[in-house]
Amino acid sequence: MTGQQPDPRAAARKLGSALRSLQQQSGRTLRSLEAQVRISDSSLSRYFRGETVPAWPVVRDLCRALNADPTEYRALWEAADPTRHDEPTVTADNRTSDSNEAAGSSTAPRPARRPRLLRPWSRRRIIATAASVVAGGLVTGLLFLLPAQNKPGATPASGAAASTASSAGVLVHNVEKPCQKPRTNTCALSLAYNPYRPYNTTNSAGRVWHRDLLQAHCTIANGVTVTDENHKHTSIWIQVTHNGKHLWLPGIRVHPDHLTQLTTVLPLCTP
Repeated sequence: MTGQQPDPRAAARKLGSALRSLQQQSGRTLRSLEAQVRISDSSLSRYFRGETVPAWPVVRDLCRALNADPTEYRALWEAADPTRHDEPTVTADNRTSDSNEAAGSSTAPRPARRPRLLRPWSRRRIIATAASVVAGGLVTGLLFLLPAQNKPGATPASGAAASTASSAGVLVHNVEKPCQKPRTNTCALSLAYNPYRPYNTTNSAGRVWHRDLLQAHCTIANGVTVTDENHKHTSIWIQVTHNGKHLWLPGIRVHPDHLTQLTTVLPLCTP
């Protein structure tokens, strides 16, 4: 006889309740957590209510910010989101473990992986390398760190200034599978002039498509919340360069794993 399958929604609420309990015990406000983990307070509130299941790196960072061991919450997260069990566990001492490791393999501590900074190559060589990788379809975990470029005539975005430090190459991601190949008007995604205004046609600043490579400079966590076609949502926005202008890409238009990397590598945009 087959046992009854667990309810992911109930598991999501259980995970949210556990995280909310940590937050309440710590006395931390959502605003203070927002600044530390770079997740908007509205998104944190949804996580704590169990309405949305955060990615494992978000759970890990929240636990660390609240002085808890992330490994104690791994099982709760896996029950709440059974589709992402392949994400590595990060232990309290920053080691990663993989459930697919062969028995008898070495248990010696391994240093945590960090984003690899590229040597100061020319911009042309970096873009050419990125283009060849995209053409070959090898896009999983792709994140290029690029030298900052001060282009003549570039227009700063309203409400934020680009960082003068390194910038990152980010791939646009369209969750609609039928739109991951054709570059049609129907499949185009919009950039925005201002991340604090409604994401609609009056705020549309240009079109991009799935797997377009853009240069990202910095991020904000408290922009307008944007929901994609799979009902996932985030208020994180990324400042990018497009056609010589600094515009804004909604974080929901980036692969979730890449968005986590970007919010770790890039600085917060300054007012």
